[in-house]
Amino acid sequence: MRKLFFVLLLSAATVLGATALTVNNTAGRLAELVGDTHINQLTVIGEMDASDFLFITNQLDQLTELDLSQAAIVACDRDKALYGTVTSYAADEIPRTAFFGKKLTSVALPLGLKSIGLAAFAGCYQLRSLTLPASVTYIDDYAFAGSALTSVVIPATVQGMGKGVFARCEDLQQAQVNALMVGDFTFLGDHNLSSVTLGSEVQYILRGVFNGCTALHSLNIDPACRLSRIDEEAFINSGLENIDVTTLGVATIGDWALAQTRLSSMTLPDGMTELGVGALAHNPLLTTVTLPGMGHAHEPSGRYSAPRHGRTLNQVKDYTFAGDELLHAGALLRDGVTTVGDYAFYNVSQDIDTMRLPASITRLGDRAMAGMTGMKVLKTDAATVPELGDDVWAGVDQPHVQLLPPDAQSTEQYRVADQWMNFFIQPTEPDFTPGDVNGDGKLDVSDVSMLIGYILGSVSADNIDLRAANVNGEDGIDVSDVSYLIALILGKSASLSLNYSDNDAQRNTTTDALAVSTVALRPGQTRTIQVALNNDEYDYTALQLAVVLPHGVTLTAVQGVDRGSSHNFSMRRHDTQQNIYLLMGVSMQNATFAGHQGNIMSLTLQADDDFDAQNAELLLAGVLLVNTDYEALAAGNAVARVTDASGIEQVTADKQVASVRYINVAGVESEAPFDGVNIVVTTYTDGTSTAVKVVK
Repeated sequence: MRKLFFVLLLSAATVLGATALTVNNTAGRLAELVGDTHINQLTVIGEMDASDFLFITNQLDQLTELDLSQAAIVACDRDKALYGTVTSYAADEIPRTAFFGKKLTSVALPLGLKSIGLAAFAGCYQLRSLTLPASVTYIDDYAFAGSALTSVVIPATVQGMGKGVFARCEDLQQAQVNALMVGDFTFLGDHNLSSVTLGSEVQYILRGVFNGCTALHSLNIDPACRLSRIDEEAFINSGLENIDVTTLGVATIGDWALAQTRLSSMTLPDGMTELGVGALAHNPLLTTVTLPGMGHAHEPSGRYSAPRHGRTLNQVKDYTFAGDELLHAGALLRDGVTTVGDYAFYNVSQDIDTMRLPASITRLGDRAMAGMTGMKVLKTDAATVPELGDDVWAGVDQPHVQLLPPDAQSTEQYRVADQWMNFFIQPTEPDFTPGDVNGDGKLDVSDVSMLIGYILGSVSADNIDLRAANVNGEDGIDVSDVSYLIALILGKSASLSLNYSDNDAQRNTTTDALAVSTVALRPGQTRTIQVALNNDEYDYTALQLAVVLPHGVTLTAVQGVDRGSSHNFSMRRHDTQQNIYLLMGVSMQNATFAGHQGNIMSLTLQADDDFDAQNAELLLAGVLLVNTDYEALAAGNAVARVTDASGIEQVTADKQVASVRYINVAGVESEAPFDGVNIVVTTYTDGTSTAVKVVK
């Protein structure tokens, strides 16, 4: 019994010794005073040095609570290194890795503590709370990295911080920072950090501070905060949705500082002087950005800043807004910006009515605006054509984007400048119309013939407007201007007047005419019909006309035949709703249509499966014939009935023919057709009649 009692008493003493110990220490004697290394609570009063910390590091593996609030750390110099290769340790400093990976759950630091060494509390995966004394001035690299802290307060006394002080603290949710600077990667990867307050003393947010803080949507910033610099990658890949720095003295935002965030808008403060490479890139929700104007600024000097006045941002650097697809960039570039870097607006594809370049712009870098497919108009206020990198507008449909230079003089410079010339530039000359070669105020096939005549040498330069003849704006007048002019005439956007009554009221006319026979065409069928030219009054070298087809019929091809075999024919569908096609036939030798009667071109028609031939007609309207004097004469319309019958005499299936009369161009009637042009008048038993023009 007595032996059992002794064993129990010894066990109780062991338990009590392991629970808590308070030591009044003399520097260097902690190992002697503690004795039992299985304690889990330790309070140190008095002085400590680096050797005492080494004892805790190496021997007190069960320690969970440490109170150093009444301890003072004294300097220590040793012949042999204690931590790593370090032999000298300053006063009021916790040595590097002193508590690395310890099971500490709570720590009270010395009230006079000034410095916390490298990784001193790193990996303390159970350390959930800690108070930094107001005496601390420096925290070294990774001091609390990977710990279980849930909240931290960094006092204003902290003048310097190393890298990753609180990095990878996955339980960290709140941080109050009033230090001069927030060190590199301070909160790197703290994905649960959702509340951050920046106090009045904060001036610098250094590299990668909030990188990967996906729960951080906004910052609480003291209105008196002196923040002047946000370094590279400070908020990259964070959950930041808004940050207001407009009232602060921020002069610099570093490379990729606000990239890959959830920002929807950003206003940069007036006087700001530097926005880094990719600073606002790859933000999928970013729609509006306001660049700074003139104002109070801080000029960068080394890593930090010195006050400077009267300067503002003059560069948009490489990749600044790359990938911001929703960004409304039209009015983003303010006066004072001189250069836009490589890929600066890459794939900013939001619809932009007008993208404006300020007068100060001097250079656009490689692919600076590549992929800006939503741009409709590019307005440049730069009187001198800015220098360009490679493929500045790659992927942009430049011919359909209008370029608006500031004045007529600069327009001519832009018109011939590499890459700029690919935009649509509205002609600026007020006293002539490009393509109006003969100067009659009309743009038609006669201008084409006269242009060909000039190229062939049969028309003198005195008889044409050489400026108008240079239709494509390139050096010299050649066959390319002819092609350009034909396309210009056929592509006119003005609504077509089938009779040319408004534009051609003063035009001379001719009795010469085109003719086409009745067209037999069934649903789904393709037919080629002939168009004849009957001309006794003049010889003609070219023609222009409109072909109006019934709905359900498509003109698929036009080709010169017989009398027009030496001519080239072009066509363009002009009005889909009215089913109108513009045709032009010219000879590059200005040859006349051979002979005076007979076919000059064929039209290939295709009927869709739903085509209804009832009351259908084919109309040749707005016919202009160009004679050998390069004069365009207006000829009458020609009309032909379109029927699904197989022959001319079977005009309809439900009517009986009473009589057929033929009338020639002199008005003489006959029961038999005349040679040449005939007006065929068919009268039916029900009293109705039809008239078509045919050529025998």
